[in-house]
Amino acid sequence: MSESLNTELAAIEATAVSYLTAFNREDVAGVIATYADDGVLMAPGRPSSAGKEALAKIYPGVFGKIDFNMAYEIKEVVQTSADWAFVRSATKGTETIKATGEVAPATYEELFLMRKSADGAWNIARYCTTKTS
Repeated sequence: MSESLNTELAAIEATAVSYLTAFNREDVAGVIATYADDGVLMAPGRPSSAGKEALAKIYPGVFGKIDFNMAYEIKEVVQTSADWAFVRSATKGTETIKATGEVAPATYEELFLMRKSADGAWNIARYCTTKTS
């Protein structure tokens, strides 16, 4: 594997890790920073949200209701072209409903579709997550 491909794969993975880490910290600004300007969130039981402005309205509501204590595992990082890639991950941990204090185990699987921007940074173009338990 070439050094440039290894560098690209590391940068692609780093974007997903940045998102997952910011999400676990309930860091709205950190989450939004990982998205492309026209990025789309596809979450369980919700209509898609497109663009950073819409995303900046969605994530505070999520974090206001649920406390996440999750650990992630990157399962796959694939660069499909010079400007496109995907990352598949899985998270597992607990969710606490803030209104009631109820704690429940939770697992998710995620798919990040990444796009390289004009400045060379990898951003989330599309993010799809599904709750598996």
